[in-house]
Amino acid sequence: MKKITKGTIAAGAAVALLLGTGGSLAYWNSTVDVGTPAVISAGNLALTQTAAPAWTIVHTSGTSTPVADIAAVRVVPGDRLVFSADYSIAAQGQNLEFTATVAPGSITPVDAADPADVALAGDLAQTAAFTINGVAGPTATIAHNSNTAGTYAVTIDVDLNWAFAGAPADDNASKTGQVNLSQFAVAVTQVDGSL
Repeated sequence: MKKITKGTIAAGAAVALLLGTGGSLAYWNSTVDVGTPAVISAGNLALTQTAAPAWTIVHTSGTSTPVADIAAVRVVPGDRLVFSADYSIAAQGQNLEFTATVAPGSITPVDAADPADVALAGDLAQTAAFTINGVAGPTATIAHNSNTAGTYAVTIDVDLNWAFAGAPADDNASKTGQVNLSQFAVAVTQVDGSL
């Protein structure tokens, strides 16, 4: 029994020694060059504003009024604030499709500790909707799908609709609230456009 144990230990030591040197467990291999070196490049998606944005306010009557100074507006339930601007979108990518969104942090309360500010920001942010060249919602996408760079001239509108049919208990919480739009921004975002 002792001899078997010693033999096992000795064999284990020999294997460990061979592994340690690395020479006795070598294996054959072969390599073939794939040919001319190739560089893989990423595509691009970039948004540039080409004209000054404009705000309008639309009342329940449907009347639309241009807004010269958005900071001077005092909105009430039933009002719609519409942001509109012209952009150029640069796109490049064989499998690239994209849409527009309101960038995170675009609609925030002036004072995060003020319930009225928080309520008004929530009322406006939850209804934010956009159109690209007049096309709304999930279908408002552009499919580039090309390795060649291209540009798209688009008009993007963002609609902040404070519904008139809201419950008074909810709308009353927004009275005298203030919303910070200094970081209001539009973004283009890639969507799954698998070919």
